[in-house]
Amino acid sequence: MLEKILEYQNVESQLISAENELSKSKDREKASQIQQVLKNQHSRLIMLEENAKHINTIYKKANDKYNDFVEKLNKLEKEMENAEPEKASIYEKAYKDFSAISTSLEKEITNIYNEIQNISKEYENIIRKSKVDRETFDKYKASYAKLKAQKDPIINELKNKLSELEKKIEKDLFAKYKQKRESRLFPIFVELNNNKCGGCRMEISASKLGQMKTNKFGVIECENCGRYIYKI
Repeated sequence: MLEKILEYQNVESQLISAENELSKSKDREKASQIQQVLKNQHSRLIMLEENAKHINTIYKKANDKYNDFVEKLNKLEKEMENAEPEKASIYEKAYKDFSAISTSLEKEITNIYNEIQNISKEYENIIRKSKVDRETFDKYKASYAKLKAQKDPIINELKNKLSELEKKIEKDLFAKYKQKRESRLFPIFVELNNNKCGGCRMEISASKLGQMKTNKFGVIECENCGRYIYKI
């Protein structure tokens, strides 16, 4: 009576193994990790582009302001040459004030320019690294695709086999199996081994073992792990 359900369980074990080989593939894992790196790089590039636009706007405004002050300084310098002696001190003070502002703007422009250069360097470095990472990603992706192409037919065949076997298993027995599988327990049916559960190795009492004779399917449920224990 248990022959078909045990065969079903064996086929499902093969299916789990094949699916795990795919899901836990090192190539898949590496490809996934690098894909995330590429996404992060893309996000960083977008942010750098936005920062560059913003800083370039600030740079242009500061540069325009600086040029305006230089023009005013040059004009003031010419006026000082022709200024009356009693007004010379006023012009000198104005010239110093304008010069100080001009120097401050020059420093600000230099700092902004350096920041633009840093953004440009980081952008170029990310582009170079992205190219290398993309090539590595493609390599792992291709390797995983090859493994998947090998495993998919096997997985589909095992799934079809399970569907066929299910039709041959008594509904009540299969319901017990599915109920346990929903809790992600596997295997469901285990053989009695030296009066111990073949799953968790807990010793089964004599009274519990006696229930095998009265159970419809000749199995008992392990009180520790919940698996169904059978005896050949």
